[in-house]
Amino acid sequence: MPMELLSLNDALNGQIYAFMVIFSRVGTAFMLLPGFGDSYVSTRIRLMMALAITLVVLPILMPTLPPVPAGALGLAVLLVMESFVGVFLGTLTRMLTAALDIAGTIISMQIGLSNAFMFNPALASQGTLIGAYMGYIGIILLFVTDLHHMLILAVIGSYEVFAPGATLPVGDLADMMTRMVGQSFMIGAQMAAPFLAVGIMFNLALGLLQKMMPQLQAFSVIMGGQVALGLALFTIVVSATMLFWLQAVETTLSGLLG
Repeated sequence: MPMELLSLNDALNGQIYAFMVIFSRVGTAFMLLPGFGDSYVSTRIRLMMALAITLVVLPILMPTLPPVPAGALGLAVLLVMESFVGVFLGTLTRMLTAALDIAGTIISMQIGLSNAFMFNPALASQGTLIGAYMGYIGIILLFVTDLHHMLILAVIGSYEVFAPGATLPVGDLADMMTRMVGQSFMIGAQMAAPFLAVGIMFNLALGLLQKMMPQLQAFSVIMGGQVALGLALFTIVVSATMLFWLQAVETTLSGLLG
């Protein structure tokens, strides 16, 4: 009987240890993942989702965990490392939504709305009107197209790449983050490319008009037309632009999943 109680106690301790280790990574990732970690999502809801995902994957990931550390210091170091991986994964995927803000900022500058600001939920800060609008649409499309499943799978699949307890490849992590930042800028610039082209042509035409008619305050008179033309172009291309972003997100997440 005492041996059975001892075995049961060891099993419970092992499950509690596994839950703590897995939740350290999953919980911190859910605090930053697009759609899950946005400021308008209640902290309690994020916590409940992270707990639910941890309980679901616990039996699957338990065999991949290292043995229970001998001391409290070893356990603390392991939990901190797992939390760091979670923060890294959340920040990495957050770069994908940053591309929307980059595109929105460029578009706003080209159509004369660079001074129109509102709260951007994706970044939890003030942003341009177009960037915030595209941020809302992007989060909605993530869930409508089920790409949020790929976000969760990317976190779970990270256990194959970053084994718990193993030495973290800091150089590779920094390189991956650098490439993701560059990719987000590239995606944002590509999304805003039509507005860059139209903006350059519009400003060239405006400069020629000002040169031919110096007495006309062209930049003040044509400002309303610039905004109207920009909004009309945005209405035409916003669908294709968001589909391009969705394709880029899917490609990036597929690369993370291997």
